[in-house]
Amino acid sequence: MTTPFRDQVRDFKKERILEEASTLFYERGYRGTTLDAIAERLEVSKPFIYHHFASKAELLVEIYKRVLRLCLDTIEAAATGPGTAREQLRAFAVNYTQIVIKEQAIVAIFFREEQNLPPDQIDSINAMKREFDAKLTRLLQDGIDKGEFRITDVRLATLALTGMMNWAYTWYRSQGRLAPDIISQSMAELAERLAGIVPA
Repeated sequence: MTTPFRDQVRDFKKERILEEASTLFYERGYRGTTLDAIAERLEVSKPFIYHHFASKAELLVEIYKRVLRLCLDTIEAAATGPGTAREQLRAFAVNYTQIVIKEQAIVAIFFREEQNLPPDQIDSINAMKREFDAKLTRLLQDGIDKGEFRITDVRLATLALTGMMNWAYTWYRSQGRLAPDIISQSMAELAERLAGIVPA
């Protein structure tokens, strides 16, 4: 079904607001950014923003949930995709690393601004985090059960794997030594080592 034009326009406006909010939160921090500043960047009035988002906090929550939806989509695609557990792990590591690099600004916000989340949103966000961790843990456990991975502590391996890839948001530079494709492939190789791939 084709999305009505009015809905497309609304979604475009919301997307633009989120883009500018993300840029400013990344550059100035959440507390250092006002809705007036976002409106100024967009060359609109503050009521224009309020028409789409009730508050600055709602913008932050949407950024958090967007990051988590990307993460969940990535692990779900890998875990339900074709191939061995090793191939699924590699697909996850490549795609996850690419997200961290491509979405560097919102990933940085995700790790920097948790203390500014509205208290009434913490539970739902934490539930999404737990769902992601559980899916990745299951992928690793599946590899263990099939005799493809040699992991002594699957929970620790889950944390180590995501921590290794997440940290790229702090050091990746577009003009740096390594291109995103090289970084993502290297992360996949490191993920395989971490999983203790059992030779065929």
